[in-house]
This record gives sequence, structure tokens and C-alpha cells, in this order.
Amino acid sequence: MSVWDPPVDTTGPDVVLVHGGAAQRQWWDHLAPLLKGAGRVVALDLSGHGESHHREQYTLDTWSHEVLEIAQHFCADPPVLVGHSMGGIVSVNAAQSHPDEFAAVLALDSPLRRMTTSHVERRNKIASRPVRSFASRAEALSGYKTFPPVTDAPAEVIDHIARAAYRRVDDRWALKYDPRIYLRPQIDDDFVQAARIPTWWVQAEHGFVDETMAQRIRESIGPAGVLLEAPAASHHMILEQPLATAWIISLFIQQLRRFPA
Repeated sequence: MSVWDPPVDTTGPDVVLVHGGAAQRQWWDHLAPLLKGAGRVVALDLSGHGESHHREQYTLDTWSHEVLEIAQHFCADPPVLVGHSMGGIVSVNAAQSHPDEFAAVLALDSPLRRMTTSHVERRNKIASRPVRSFASRAEALSGYKTFPPVTDAPAEVIDHIARAAYRRVDDRWALKYDPRIYLRPQIDDDFVQAARIPTWWVQAEHGFVDETMAQRIRESIGPAGVLLEAPAASHHMILEQPLATAWIISLFIQQLRRFPA
């Protein structure tokens, strides 16, 4: 668990940050201090990721309940949920299931149902093979990869998240995440519901939310929801465009304070 407490004179809402698949809470470390107008900021490791425990199986509802528990324990009032990629789907699911427990939700380039043959085959292949490991920590750090590959993030940011991604297992260094997270059930085609609390969905220009998904979000999200396009942004916008992403999150928080639900 990572916690950033605000200056004493800050009265903004608390924020819970939810990482994407096969990531961990340290992906937010360089971005969280840039947020303006937020109260306490909390980042967690979902089960099967980082320092959290592993499960026999993973579902959106299970992860959403974990987010709810963190919010209830660490946040004084209903917080704003911010999720990246899969974490955005988890956040939206939590907000749709428990709208009274959250002030608002923001999904950063979170793709909907993807069921192409190549995508399913890739997920099953990753889930069935042993977690990747290396003979030394130096070899592990040099072999660290994201999907899609991060191409334009500061070297110190990549080094930071890579160091957090491995644990010592006997005489080798292995990735912490559980490959079985890729066996989670795919969301239904009608996953997006009319938002009952303020909901922003960010579509990165070079990200995973394609136009078919974007249209489905627009048609389903309702008057409390907004689909925001982020020009020139990548899927890994929290790593490659942290200033712009922090600005979007901060703007969202400011809009909530000006126009509460």
C-alpha cells in the first residue's frame, strides 16, 4: 500500500489509484505527487499483483471488492477512483456496483471486451507458462518488458517500476504477478452502464480503446459520463505522459468540486 497525505489546507476528495494488469502500485509513484486538489491519495496492489496474495482465480468483482475495502479503510469520505487499463475496468465495475461508496470514477485508456483469436491465444499462452525468472537481479532488470512496450518514458521511471516488479525465489529473480490473472472472465458486451456518479473515460489516441469501443461507451455511459480523447497519448500514458495525465486527473477533481453530483 502506498499513501500520499495532502497538505494540511487541502479539502479535496481522496483518490484511490488502481493499476493495470501485470503492473503494481509503484506505476503511480512518479505521478501521484503531481496531483492538484486531491486529499489523501492511495495506491494498492490488486491480488495477484505486487505484494498482494495470489488467488486460485480472479474476477472483476473480486478486485472491485478489494478496491472498496481499501476505500472504506483509508478514505474518510467516498473517494474518486482512478484506474489505468484493466484498473479502469475494475474501477468502473466497483463504481457501478457500489455507486454510493465512491464520489466519481476515471478510466484511463481502459479497453472493453477484446475477443480476437490472437488476443485470446496470447492470454491463454501467458497464463499457462511459468512466470518469467532470471539468474540475477541485473539480468532481470535488463529483461523487464511491458505490453505494449514503453517507448518514451524516463529511464529512471522504468528502472523504478522494474525493481518493484521482481522478488527473490530461491536462487532466481521472478516477476511478482500471477500469470493466472489472464484467465479472468472477459467482460460482457453490455458492461458499460449509464453512470450514476460522474464518470470520465479517457481514450488515448495511440492506445487500446478503438473507435468501436469508444462508440459503445458514448452510447451507454449516459449524461453523467464523458468520453475524453487524449491526443498523442499512448496506452501507458501514466508512464509516458505523466504531466498530461496528472493534469487530466486534477481537472477531473476540480470539476467535481465546482459541479458536485
